[in-house]
Amino acid sequence: MSDHVTGNRRSRIRILVAITAIPAALVCAADLLVEHSTEGRIAARAAGRLKPDGPVHADLTTPLAGLRTFAGDIGDIAVSAEGVRRQHTVMDVSVRLRDVTTGGDSAGGTGTATVGYDQVTRRLRALGDDGLTAGGQAGALLLSGSAGRLGLPVVVRAEVSTTADALTITPTTVSVLGRRVAVPDLAARPGASRLRDELAPRTLAVTGLPRGVTLTSAHATDHGLVLAFSIAAGPTPTAAGGAV
Repeated sequence: MSDHVTGNRRSRIRILVAITAIPAALVCAADLLVEHSTEGRIAARAAGRLKPDGPVHADLTTPLAGLRTFAGDIGDIAVSAEGVRRQHTVMDVSVRLRDVTTGGDSAGGTGTATVGYDQVTRRLRALGDDGLTAGGQAGALLLSGSAGRLGLPVVVRAEVSTTADALTITPTTVSVLGRRVAVPDLAARPGASRLRDELAPRTLAVTGLPRGVTLTSAHATDHGLVLAFSIAAGPTPTAAGGAV
């Protein structure tokens, strides 16, 4: 009899545990469904604004973000889009916003735009650097091609600096005929005046940024030039403008 009673008690405990777990499972499932739906709407809205050539992804990164939407609070979100065209330049865009609300406000955030070196080369050639092609290696921006009065093959290492609405590419060293020379030292070398002039700093305007978005830095990678932006708190930026 005692074994039977003990067995029934254990069965009831297991049933109670299972019943107790059901609401938690339903909450998790509901949260995932709402979260997935919200992510889809955000991605669709971003795609409509950015009109990229590639895919758009949106992720809610705050725990229980799906259920938070019922209170008008989405939390933190991350959005990425490939092949965004702005100001005659194609780029991959990534944005992270904090404390986003369903009303469209946020506590600010950060963003990046990765510009391929073919795009950088095109912009440099528009400024007169016809013989140089941009590239990246181990975090350094490299310009390679022919330069100078004799059209000698050169490899130029350059630094990138920014202001709120422009980036400047400043050549620092040039390798020619197996020798590396600092660009400022070219002034003391006979016949190098034209090469020195060709390696003057070049400034590229970053125009059409949405309200509240500011260029903060830029750095070279193996795959492209990455521009970093800060996003002010307030209404989430529209995509009416663009970068680079």
